[in-house]
Amino acid sequence: MSDSRIIHGDCIEGMAAHDAGSFNLIVADPPYNLNKDFGPWKETERKAEWRDWTREWLEQAHRLLSDEGNIFVYGIHHHMCWVQCMMLEMGLIYRRQIIWHYENGFAGYGKRSLNATYEPLLWFSKTGRYIYTPIREPYKSQERLKHKIIKNGKVWEPNPEGRMAGDIWSFPTLAGRRFRDEKVDHPTQKPLSISRRIVKHFSNPGDTVLVPFAGSGSECVAAVMEGRGYIGFELNPSYVDIARERIINAQDANRPAKVDLVATLPV
Repeated sequence: MSDSRIIHGDCIEGMAAHDAGSFNLIVADPPYNLNKDFGPWKETERKAEWRDWTREWLEQAHRLLSDEGNIFVYGIHHHMCWVQCMMLEMGLIYRRQIIWHYENGFAGYGKRSLNATYEPLLWFSKTGRYIYTPIREPYKSQERLKHKIIKNGKVWEPNPEGRMAGDIWSFPTLAGRRFRDEKVDHPTQKPLSISRRIVKHFSNPGDTVLVPFAGSGSECVAAVMEGRGYIGFELNPSYVDIARERIINAQDANRPAKVDLVATLPV
């Protein structure tokens, strides 16, 4: 496993320092352009430049993605069309728009709209030789495991590991008391459940996962838990500290090799 670290600095500058094709998996959770304040990055002050900036970091991510690599980009339905078009224009291959269904959705847009219950998650690859380990989920009915099914004269036996997963992934947000042990002080923290699924099934053990927007560190923690390395970038020093603490806790649980957690880009 390569040297893992979170770099306190701009992801575009940081990614430019890495060799092309260096990463088999990139997981990007950029600012959604919804007027949130992330410290050094204030969406209210940068809305006009959002598209140009998005294209710039996507171009670096495209350059760094290996021929067997996958890239996942979180977003919001307001602006995801722009991101998808940019990725297609760069020559990345569309695999699927995954719907992350919250399960515990909330009213986010007032009484004259619908409740917010999902986020789109784009999955693209560099070529047709992308890494993928099939995902299986429990059957909705356990009765399927008890009996053989005959269809069109053929006997079908259910897989004990469950059915093949679809493109709707149901994972709750980290809201409520039951997630108090995982939740940290970050406005858009992603659950480890969805982060671990991406890392486990779309990269190989020992790979290094690139996380352009480390935030609370969920993808980096998932990498540690799944036996991968990570390179993360984060502008906000408070979030770097949060991510560092979470990674240390994950390392203590997994007992991996000692790594350099934080570095700072040269001025």
